[in-house]
Amino acid sequence: MARQKAGGGCMKVGFVGAGKVGCSLYNYFVRNKIAVTCCYTRTKAAGKSAQIRYVTSLDAAVAESDVLFLTVPDDAISTAWEHVKSYPIQGKLICHCSGSLSATVFCGIEETGAYGYSVHPMFPFKSTETAYDDLAKAVFSIEGNEERIDAIMELLSMCPNRIVKLKSNDKTKYHAASVFASNLVVGLMNQATGLLKECGFSDKAALAALEPLAVANMKNIFDVGACEALTGPVERHDVETVKEHLRALDQEKKATYITVTREIIRLAEVRHPGRSYEDMKQVLEGVE
Repeated sequence: MARQKAGGGCMKVGFVGAGKVGCSLYNYFVRNKIAVTCCYTRTKAAGKSAQIRYVTSLDAAVAESDVLFLTVPDDAISTAWEHVKSYPIQGKLICHCSGSLSATVFCGIEETGAYGYSVHPMFPFKSTETAYDDLAKAVFSIEGNEERIDAIMELLSMCPNRIVKLKSNDKTKYHAASVFASNLVVGLMNQATGLLKECGFSDKAALAALEPLAVANMKNIFDVGACEALTGPVERHDVETVKEHLRALDQEKKATYITVTREIIRLAEVRHPGRSYEDMKQVLEGVE
């Protein structure tokens, strides 16, 4: 059953923006019995989810909703907010889903009588129809006006997700952590795929070869932690193999290899406190 808002009645959620995040969260909230009103989009494009009620009137979306999610790209949040703030929104909860921006992006919200929040699902939305079971495992971080933050947390508690409160000045580091674990991994896999293609693999064959290695490694990390999951030439203190790798790589891949290897050495030193890695560090320093 939906949570009750102050003054009685269920809190109703509306969306501004019908992209991957907006459509996925709309369906996810409905699945978790949260009352959802509509999704505002300037043009009702064909092929969008038939389960979503689209409106082309921002006025309707604002009027019908107690909580409004601005699910637009990060660089469009300020513009969307400027439109929304021109409506009577006193007492409403205004949210965006950016991982990097804080609620301070809602400039002048205090004067409107509304309350601003960033609500970020730590999850890679690759389509407008994200799998329910996958999204249910994601952490939701919340940051914003303390006066009504409990209302947002109570609303989201209807979903099975873990909810974490953040401080505004921690948002950038929080988002950087997400990028390290997600986007930068994509970059590393792309470089690994490129190296196998240089060995004669096709794109498909390269990914097929890397998949069991990458998936098993990630599972190990989440089972025992990064330090205990560490394998490979650095963990074995195989300096000569590292030298061979560096000789085989072009400048771009070499730079990536050196940067990540420095982090791996720090892990190896924790795992093997009695072993010196100074010679390996010197190898990396000598390449630059």
